[in-house]
Amino acid sequence: VDTVTGPETVTFSTAQFSNVIGPGGRRFYAFTLQTSGPVIVTLASVTNADTGAPLTIPLRVGVGRPQGTECPPATFVTVPAALQSQLNHLASEGVYCIDVADPGSVATPVRFAVRFTHP
Repeated sequence: VDTVTGPETVTFSTAQFSNVIGPGGRRFYAFTLQTSGPVIVTLASVTNADTGAPLTIPLRVGVGRPQGTECPPATFVTVPAALQSQLNHLASEGVYCIDVADPGSVATPVRFAVRFTHP
């Protein structure tokens, strides 16, 4: 007798974080995956840290695993803010991080907001 089992239901969570980086700066946010699956990242906004004016400069956004006080990205993209997914990283269970860094385009401090979805 063969037993057929259906796919298991996976619940996705959406989280966001924001911070400020200056020229050459970077920040990261760590989180834990209880189930393997895609980590989908969106750089939702980049604004002038002093005035709040929207900026179109690109930032480097990546997904990696924390190593001490760093988050070396396993995958990354350099993109301006947009309201669509910009990075999709397939990950197994464990601790991961979203890294946001200046790729050389930041002249004065900027505030960024990142939204990400994961299982």
